[in-house]
Amino acid sequence: MAFKQVPVLGALNTSLIGFMLLVLTPFFASAQVQTEMRLFSDSFISPTFEAAEKTNYQFVGAQLKSDTFSEAPFKMDVSGGVAIGAPLLNYLNISEFYLETRLSETENFYMGRKKMLWNELDARWDLGVWEPLFKWNPLNAESQGLTGIFWQVDKPYYTLLLFASPIYIPDQGPSFDIENGSFVKGNPWFRRPPESIRIWEEATAIDYTFEKPSETEVVLQNSFGMKLAFGDPQGLRGQLAYTYKPSNQLAIGYEGNLNVAELKGAVNLQPQVFYHSLVGGDISYKSDRLRLGVSGLYDKPSKDEIFEEKWTHPTFEDAVLVSPFIEWTNSYFGVALQHLEIYGGKVTEEGELANENRAPLMTRYPYQQATQLSLMGNFSFKRTKKLITKVSYTHSEKNKFDLIRVSARFRLSGLWSFIGEMQMVKAEPASQENQNDIAQFENNDRLMLGAAYVF
Repeated sequence: MAFKQVPVLGALNTSLIGFMLLVLTPFFASAQVQTEMRLFSDSFISPTFEAAEKTNYQFVGAQLKSDTFSEAPFKMDVSGGVAIGAPLLNYLNISEFYLETRLSETENFYMGRKKMLWNELDARWDLGVWEPLFKWNPLNAESQGLTGIFWQVDKPYYTLLLFASPIYIPDQGPSFDIENGSFVKGNPWFRRPPESIRIWEEATAIDYTFEKPSETEVVLQNSFGMKLAFGDPQGLRGQLAYTYKPSNQLAIGYEGNLNVAELKGAVNLQPQVFYHSLVGGDISYKSDRLRLGVSGLYDKPSKDEIFEEKWTHPTFEDAVLVSPFIEWTNSYFGVALQHLEIYGGKVTEEGELANENRAPLMTRYPYQQATQLSLMGNFSFKRTKKLITKVSYTHSEKNKFDLIRVSARFRLSGLWSFIGEMQMVKAEPASQENQNDIAQFENNDRLMLGAAYVF
């Protein structure tokens, strides 16, 4: 029985995010936010894109974001969108939503969902190891904050951060739906598993069921961590961090059998929370416009048995991640070069349906090795017009893919902007030896164009 990776967290995480939004909604009234309305079109431009699906989608969206210099205690960065005629592409992204209390000039207390720089490697590559990801579009994942309480002391030459939480919210993946045992088409970012298997040399349909755990079973998980940064932010700077927390991915188990009466395969999917320990270290040096450094991370998954014996399930290997980087910026341009190597981190499967010649149902990291070159631009025209751009090229020799990403915003005035994004990918098929997430989106070249209005 063959499977592709199934990002089953979309529907589960939508309900968790909705629950969080309901709890925190009363705080909106106290937050000073800037609201941006967006109208945009998403087009899939690859000639090999699945012809059975639409190639163009229209969206109405909005973003509520606190002013950077606001003195209001409640801060947020919340965005959402409605896809006309394609409900599986609707999204809600609560990137940050927290209460800030200033205890002194150098001491702050935060409660809620907040992004922090825990580890530069994880932040630069958007791996989702430390902080969860919003993966509505997996080729352009965005980080989200951890949820809990934070206490931070920020002195000129050191920073101390402590974190604890009884709440856990995993990665937010593409949405999906199951009707009559089949995955519904309608979201190009959700990669459906096979619709049939071969039994007695005949193609046989598969009925899928998803054993979604209750929200409380997932959400009520403890985590804690700390970070110490030291040195001169304008010179030599180091950072150490540690956390023990649930993985931002859920482990996916499955079981299958043959319904002899109907000659159909029946497959059940089950997600489970698993814990891991993270140790991160960064060291960097800044001189004028040049900054260089190296960031590392040790990821140790728990070996606890979280599945019953009947479930075929993943097992995770410890991993060491290393990323050197160098960047140069001035008032108009920026260029950055970085490399990523992951040692270990292999995912294997155990159980009745495990097959060592097949790629596992899930991966821990989107890829194992890559080099990325990024160019940024910030150009002003007259008093109100501004063009902000970013172009990145990511190449992996080990995982055999190339990914180009482009984003641009042309600000016509303080209110109106034109926005655009593009992603283009070329990749060889994934396998047991070439575990990566990029290959499954090789036909999802994308172009987004739209307009935004701020009020």
